[in-house]
Amino acid sequence: MWNISDPARRVSAKSHNVDVRAVVDSPTAGTRYLPILGGSVEVDATSQVRRTATIVTDPSLWPTSPADLLTPFGSTCRIDCGIIIPGQDEPEWIPQGLFSLDRNKRSRSADATSAAELSLVDLSQRVAEARFEAPTQTLPGATNVSEITRLIREVLGLTWPVVDLTGSTAVCPVMEMQRERWQDGIEKLADAIAAEVFFDQLGQAVIRPQPTLNDAPVWYARTGQEGNILSTDEEWTRQNVYNVWVVSGVRADGTPPVSATVADMDPLSPTYVGGAFGRKPRFYSTPLATTTGQCTTIGQTMLARYQGLGCSVDFSLFPNRALDAGDVIDLDDEDLGRAQHIIDKVSIPLLPDGGQPLQTRSTLMIPSES
Repeated sequence: MWNISDPARRVSAKSHNVDVRAVVDSPTAGTRYLPILGGSVEVDATSQVRRTATIVTDPSLWPTSPADLLTPFGSTCRIDCGIIIPGQDEPEWIPQGLFSLDRNKRSRSADATSAAELSLVDLSQRVAEARFEAPTQTLPGATNVSEITRLIREVLGLTWPVVDLTGSTAVCPVMEMQRERWQDGIEKLADAIAAEVFFDQLGQAVIRPQPTLNDAPVWYARTGQEGNILSTDEEWTRQNVYNVWVVSGVRADGTPPVSATVADMDPLSPTYVGGAFGRKPRFYSTPLATTTGQCTTIGQTMLARYQGLGCSVDFSLFPNRALDAGDVIDLDDEDLGRAQHIIDKVSIPLLPDGGQPLQTRSTLMIPSES
């Protein structure tokens, strides 16, 4: 959650007014503020492109040549939402992201022309698009963090801000990356140190530990007459709940493959392998594990992070434009009771009306099976 003042927190807990600004910077057409007729910022922790946005703007800004302002050929857009606090002259601005223009569309008929609708994506898309044109190896003796940083800065520039919140000094074995800079490189390197990589509200690349339910809650959600929740949908599920992790280290340099199996052996656990839940394995391979001990450590980490029955709650509440995917919130429901949930997806409306949809979970997302 973006750090906001106490007055802004109080205002955000109920219906309030906002201001929004969007600034487009084009390499050929300069910089200007966009009029905003509608749209939203979508933040999704389950997607590689974490931050996307849609802006509806003035039809007169429709581009007529590739060098115009709103073409998807190098233009970027920075979006901020401002909380209007009674008694203060200026809004309290909350950054929502730095985006690349991905698409611009409109509709025309004999009678009318629609407003231009911009689709925006954060800079992870630009990094992912810079695929390797030949197989590439990690540098000998480099750490996971330094390699993630290198793969990002090769695309965005040597001074692009990359913020490491893990403190990890783990050295990664030399591994070969075939084509996908993000999936085969950045994601694999992050998984090996139980981290995630994304672009934040300022457009910085962030490397941080995967959020857990043990993290301190940053916001609250309440049902009832004095609450801020407008509606809820709840679900209990066995999906994405695993009690056995089979981790293997497979490399292409001739190193013998290694593996380890870690299971939930606690008879008091609801996902105990010998209990009513049954045995449900998950398979995960990484070229960064070169010993059985490393595979066991990764498996124990995965089991500790992702075991447990899954409970998801989707709800709409009075918008808090400082919230972010990965935030832990304190959910107090009159029927379900009180528990901490992690935000998977959150929508930031760019107009003052309406609620704010969120998708939350009480267990963590798991990495792709391999």
